[in-house]
Amino acid sequence: MAKTVFITCFNGFISRNILSTEAFNVLKAGGDIRVVIFAPQSRVQTIREEFGSSQVTVEGIDIASKSIESRKERFFWVLATNLLRTKTRRVQRKVKLAQDNNLADYFFSILVSFFGRFRLARDFFRFSAGFFVSGEEFESFFARYKPDLLFATDVYTPEDVKMMSLAHRRGIKVIGMVRSWDNITSKTLLQYIPDFLVVTSDYIREEAIRYADMPPDKIFVSGVPHYDRYRPEKCLPRGEFMEKYGFGQSDKLILLATPSDLYLKNNPVTSAAIKALADVPAKILVRLPLVGKAEAGDGDEPVNVVFDDPGMYPDFTQAHLTMEADRHLANCLNASDVVITWASTMIIDAAVFNKPIILLGFDSSPRPYAESIIRFYDYEHHQPVLRGNAARLVKSPEELTYWVKKYLENPHMDEEGLKAVAGRYCGYLDGKAGERLGKFLLEKLNPKSKAQNSKQ
Repeated sequence: MAKTVFITCFNGFISRNILSTEAFNVLKAGGDIRVVIFAPQSRVQTIREEFGSSQVTVEGIDIASKSIESRKERFFWVLATNLLRTKTRRVQRKVKLAQDNNLADYFFSILVSFFGRFRLARDFFRFSAGFFVSGEEFESFFARYKPDLLFATDVYTPEDVKMMSLAHRRGIKVIGMVRSWDNITSKTLLQYIPDFLVVTSDYIREEAIRYADMPPDKIFVSGVPHYDRYRPEKCLPRGEFMEKYGFGQSDKLILLATPSDLYLKNNPVTSAAIKALADVPAKILVRLPLVGKAEAGDGDEPVNVVFDDPGMYPDFTQAHLTMEADRHLANCLNASDVVITWASTMIIDAAVFNKPIILLGFDSSPRPYAESIIRFYDYEHHQPVLRGNAARLVKSPEELTYWVKKYLENPHMDEEGLKAVAGRYCGYLDGKAGERLGKFLLEKLNPKSKAQNSKQ
């Protein structure tokens, strides 16, 4: 009899992280299995065209509802956010106070954070949230498909939380996954503890035990599935890539990944960085953000600058990064000699390729800490990067120019730090993370088959 697996895809990066990896292929090839993908209505057609088949169904969910239920869910979301006790949350709390001057909200968040230190309070919150946040919009799907397993690919997304809670009430096995390196310390308290949690590395595993109350024996370390294709031998040869953009094969290439206005309002630091690099002996490929917009220039950029636009979607719900688009990003990284970025996942992307990293730590003009780019580097997940000599945080355009020239002269000076960061956050980099994850999902979907195989 066919087994049915629900897979969540509410965050736009899941198409890249899971669906376009070997994990999805291994799962589909695991026997008589039907897969149902849940995605926002705005991306249903795109996902159907790319991943749909007789074996794979895609269901659309309207996640823009403003019902009373949503207000109740937002209340629990606020509680979950403040029950998380990390340095990142302390920074975010202080920034919010500086921006809105809401003392009542600030002291309420501190009070909730105080209770967050107690396991009993965290467990009571989870019990209450599971009772009051029903996820009724998913009831009909559970009744129709009768799933055997829910794979919640982003355990901090509201829709994933609701589906996990509903699956638990129906006695359905739940496997959750931490989507990105910063999620455990920067999002919320883990609102629902799944039967098993997939993480990318042993370091993230320790965070899940410390901050998310996950039982150690219920955590599976897979590596990062989409990094299986982040390998030089799987990328476009550098000469072909450079020719594609009109660059010479012997030219040095700087990849400048720009900050998004979703995080930095009215702060065109990218333009300032471009001008600082005008006299650097290298070509500059400016990669605009996938989500949000960037104030990237004033139309008078140096001749050595080329812009790369991946789409710039308005939010993470509507974003869709295809396999080909992700291959293009890998090609950009592979061809680069230096990567300039900011407090984003591009840090890890560059570290996987062992590329020198420079972090933008200055604003386009002086501004308060709560509005400055520098506040993001105080987040907890950036501390190992900054302490480990894996990247250079530059505080001025002049410092940016200095470190670019230094790295062009000696690209290997921070190699050990880069390897340490890649290992800390990515775990296995053996090209088999997707296969490893796919086999784990099949094992939990068909536990009897594993037992039988072990006897033979």
